[in-house]
Amino acid sequence: MKRTSWFKKVWNGRSKGISTVLGTVFLTLVIFAISTNVFLWTLSRNAEYTLAVKEENQKTADRLNEYVIASGTNYSVLEAEEKVRIKVSLKNAGSLAVQLINIWVFDTTQEKYANEPVDVSLNPGQAMPYSLIVALSASNTSDFVSWFVTARGNTVPLQTEEGVIIAELSQGIGSISMDFPQFRYHIYDAKNNSLGPGKYEFSIPSKEDTVLGAYLTNLDESRNDINLTHHSCIWLAETDSAARDDWSITKVVDNAVVDFDYKILEYGKPTLVFFGPTCPSSLSGITAVNILLYGTIGSKDYGQNIPFISIYVTA
Repeated sequence: MKRTSWFKKVWNGRSKGISTVLGTVFLTLVIFAISTNVFLWTLSRNAEYTLAVKEENQKTADRLNEYVIASGTNYSVLEAEEKVRIKVSLKNAGSLAVQLINIWVFDTTQEKYANEPVDVSLNPGQAMPYSLIVALSASNTSDFVSWFVTARGNTVPLQTEEGVIIAELSQGIGSISMDFPQFRYHIYDAKNNSLGPGKYEFSIPSKEDTVLGAYLTNLDESRNDINLTHHSCIWLAETDSAARDDWSITKVVDNAVVDFDYKILEYGKPTLVFFGPTCPSSLSGITAVNILLYGTIGSKDYGQNIPFISIYVTA
């Protein structure tokens, strides 16, 4: 009994020490757990903040790198419908894809605003004509200021071209211009109905079926489209004889000649127009070339002769 009492006294003294140690360890673990959670929470908040800053900086950089050019703008007022038709040439001159989501039109004469949603996507380097109609009551004497809004929040002003050169062209040689260095001919394979590669030369063979091609641009001051009809052709005539031959306007689809119906020359857009095929077997030597164009501008007839080419027909 004495030994048991002594043991209890000793054990009771040690139990108090163990309880203190266990309490201290538990408290330390609680403090460590709380500190760890606070630390991890702080890290997660810092990571979210850093990510948000990076995303915002990237958005800002992308917004600054957008560069879209809207040029050659043409406004047509539809007074009876209280609408304005807009034609413009778009080009993405930047390094990022751009989406246009809205257009604003301001009639500075009557001080009226209008806007319309649009959905135009432009890849880097892509160029395209674009037309749309905006509901706005305006008159033919109104002046306009317009701009697109991109998905990133940038504005793209619509630029108009100076009309002096265009007017001089229309009053001088006509409303259609030709890109002379882009004139070419193709050897035509009648059996397979296919064109050979384009040759950018001003000499053609006399014993081969050829298709002639020229880039034509509509620069009419009215800014309306020109529709070329089947009467258009290229005509060659020898300078020292009565020999002549002609290439009727044609249409080429997927490198094959198809039946011609019509050819639209949109304002300000270079368009490749084909003529032929023809085998100029009766011609040889230097020849005068006339591109005879006939069609309509709007509801009016239009005709023009581009006589500024000469071709040497080889034997």
